[in-house]
Amino acid sequence: MNGKMNFFLDPKNRVAQKPSIMNYKQDEKGLYLLADKKFINWMDVHTFCHTCMDPLTFDNEFDASYCASCNEWREERCSDISCEYCENRPARPLDPRK
Repeated sequence: MNGKMNFFLDPKNRVAQKPSIMNYKQDEKGLYLLADKKFINWMDVHTFCHTCMDPLTFDNEFDASYCASCNEWREERCSDISCEYCENRPARPLDPRK
């Protein structure tokens, strides 16, 4: 190719139809995850379930977060056998409590 690069540009009437990447509001800048037709700010991804992408719920009684849709804990039990939070934690968060 003789060391040349050829670029073919779109006609001017098509350029106007494409949205510019610079068309954002000041508070919309940043990284986002698009999941299930929802935009999730990258800084908030840890507050969503990694399986179904629903928001996590925090249980004060057991000091752990869980996904209500999946009915699964999203935090492991701690290694302390005398932990007051993990000691009586049910296998699933929405199971009947004692």
